Amino acid sequence: MANNLWTAEEDLALCELYVEAICTLQRRRQGGLWRRVMQDFTAHMGAHNRTVDVLSSRFRVISLDCLRFEHIHNGVEYLGGDIDEDDTLQIALINYQHQVGRDFKHMSRSGRS
Repeated sequence: MANNLWTAEEDLALCELYVEAICTLQRRRQGGLWRRVMQDFTAHMGAHNRTVDVLSSRFRVISLDCLRFEHIHNGVEYLGGDIDEDDTLQIALINYQHQVGRDFKHMSRSGRS
């Protein structure tokens, strides 16, 4: 399943379950953070073939994408002056696509205008 594309639902579940696991100290003591994330991911998404390594690798990709987007968004805010929040977001999304070569997809649908 390593070659299967990730869905937005899987990405969101992975991020939510990671945050939940990292914030719960007891879970870290029960066999490792990523093992727990995998167990929760399986329970949340149903049967799948995503391993601990695949989940942690995907999370690193999402994290790097978010850091890139944050950097671009901060630049737009800094240079934008009085541009409103919606316009700042749209400009940042366009700049991300131009700089990275693909759309930024790690945000809720309600966050998009």
